[in-house]
Amino acid sequence: MLSRFAEGHGLASAIVHQGEFFVYASRWDDNTWNDVTLFRSRDLKQSEGQVVLRQEPREHLFNTSVCEGGGRFTMACETDDPDYVPFTIKFAESRDLLNWVPIPGALFAPERYAACPALRWVEGHFYMLYLEHKAPARWFETYAACSRDLREWKLSPRNPILTPEAGEDINTSDPDLVEFEGRTYLYYSIGDQQTYSKLKRAVFNGTLREFFHWCFACGDSAD
Repeated sequence: MLSRFAEGHGLASAIVHQGEFFVYASRWDDNTWNDVTLFRSRDLKQSEGQVVLRQEPREHLFNTSVCEGGGRFTMACETDDPDYVPFTIKFAESRDLLNWVPIPGALFAPERYAACPALRWVEGHFYMLYLEHKAPARWFETYAACSRDLREWKLSPRNPILTPEAGEDINTSDPDLVEFEGRTYLYYSIGDQQTYSKLKRAVFNGTLREFFHWCFACGDSAD
């Protein structure tokens, strides 16, 4: 093991910028998740932490995702703000990955369950994978959405992008994705949303750009 850090924190996301590793995680306290804390390191051995996004008095903050694009960094953050249906996704922005400011009016799916965001910036658009709960059944699927301004959103005609198959129980949640050597790797969790989970991987035979174009273009084929 190279290092261990951020004890007492979880639901993390990470980004590397100019040779520095940035990890954003929520703090487990009082039997729930709280705030967003940044841990940063240049050698993966020593890290320093600071709270960069504080929750409102009646809410808690859960999963996050950070991407770079349009001259800034953007964070998607899952919240249980009681003004909306839990869970809802809010957004914040930063110029330096250290100082984060909530974006007024930027909100996704306040009228229904939407969790576990994975946010990316591609060719002037924000693309986001997230978790839908197909109530009233206990059935959880990963969907894709697209926006130019984080306020008006379009859902993919190919949704669900991931749906539970044989051996995956009721859940395909917590998506994250990375492009490597011309292919897109999509990692996700399966399980029963209560007692266990396992990590799985799906592979798209194309770049991240091609993957999101496929998500929003009917009639194309994918391997």
